[in-house]
Amino acid sequence: MASVQILGAGVAGFALARELVQAGYDGQIVLNDPQGLPYDRPPLSKSLERVPFAPPQWFAQHSIELRDELIETPPLPTSKEDWLVLATGTTPLALNVPGAENAKVIHTASVAEELAQKLSFGAFGTHAVVIGAGLIGAEFAAAARQFGATVTLISNQELPAQKAFGPALARQLHEDHRIGGIRLITGQVQNITEHTVRVNDEELEADIIVSAIGVTPNVQVAQQLGVRTDDGILVDQHQRTNLPQVLAVGDVTRHPGERAYRHWEHAIEDAQIAASTIMATPTVQRQTPWFWSDRHESHIEVVGDFSRAKYSVERLNWQERIQISFGLNDQGQLVAAALADPGQDSDIMRELIAHGRSPNHSDLQNPRISLRDLGQS
Repeated sequence: MASVQILGAGVAGFALARELVQAGYDGQIVLNDPQGLPYDRPPLSKSLERVPFAPPQWFAQHSIELRDELIETPPLPTSKEDWLVLATGTTPLALNVPGAENAKVIHTASVAEELAQKLSFGAFGTHAVVIGAGLIGAEFAAAARQFGATVTLISNQELPAQKAFGPALARQLHEDHRIGGIRLITGQVQNITEHTVRVNDEELEADIIVSAIGVTPNVQVAQQLGVRTDDGILVDQHQRTNLPQVLAVGDVTRHPGERAYRHWEHAIEDAQIAASTIMATPTVQRQTPWFWSDRHESHIEVVGDFSRAKYSVERLNWQERIQISFGLNDQGQLVAAALADPGQDSDIMRELIAHGRSPNHSDLQNPRISLRDLGQS
C-alpha cells in the first residue's frame, strides 16, 4: 500500500494530512510527533491554551495513524508510491547569558499551560519578565497583563518588530504596551536566576521569566538524511527537496533566493501544494503573504512583505492613531500593508498588492477614500 509519513504534526503537518483526506488519498497516512494529538500553535502565545486541530476520533475515522514518538533518522522511501514529508518546524533560539536555562520558551502546549496556570494562580501578585519584543514576546506580554500580572518587556532594539509591521505602526504597537501598563526596557540582559533578571545593571524580580528572541529551523533530521539546507530545508515550487520522494512543508522550509516566511497561512499553502504533488494534481497558487497578531485591544493583520518596502505612508483614524500603514517600494508600488482591526480590508489589500498598484500618497492617507477606490485610481 502507498504511504505518506509526515514528521511533525504542527500546522503544516496536520494540514497536509487533512488535504490528503479531502483529496481522497487511499494510502496510509502516518503523523509522527512526540507531542501527541496535533494542536494549533498561534493560541500558545495569544491565549496560552492548547487548541487541538481535531478530536482523536477524526484521525481514527480517516485511518490516520498518530505516533507520539521522536524519529531522528526516518527511512527514506524506496517506492515511487511512498513519500516522506518533513514538517519539523523550528526550535527557539537560546539566550547566551548565564542562567538562560531559567527562562521559559513558549514553544509547546505544556509550557503555555504551565504559564497560564501560574498566571491564574498568582493573578495580580505575579511579576512576569519577558525577554524579546517580537511577535511571540509581545503577544505573551499582553496576555500576561490581561491575566493581571505586573509585566516588564525587555528588547535589545529601540523599535522591535519594524520588519513585520513597518516602523510607524511598530512604534505605535510598542507604545501600546506602555499604555497598557507594561514597563518597557531597551537593553541587554546580563544574567538570569530562578527569580531575577539583570538588565542594564538593574536587577528585576520575577515569578515568571519568558524568553522569546526568535527561532531557528529544525533541520537536524533533514541534514542526517542528506537533504540540502540553508536557513531551512530548501524546496522547489512543489515542496520537493533534493531527494526523490522527500518533501518538506511549514516553518522549516525556504525557497532558494527568497527569505523564509514562517507564518500560519504560508504553512497551510505549503501543505496544499505538497498534497498536489503527492496526488499529481494541479498546484495551488500562492496568495500574497498574510499574518495576524493580537495584543491588548488590537487585532493587526499584515499583508505583503515590509522587508521589500523602502518607505511607508500612514492613514490615521479619528483618534489620530494609525489605522493602516502602507509599505511601498522605490517605484511607489504597494508591497505591504499593516491594518488595525481591518474587517475585510485585508482581502482588498491583497488584490491591490498582487496587481502592483501605485496610488498617490494623498489618497493613501485620506480615510474618506476606500481601499476599493484606491484600486481604481
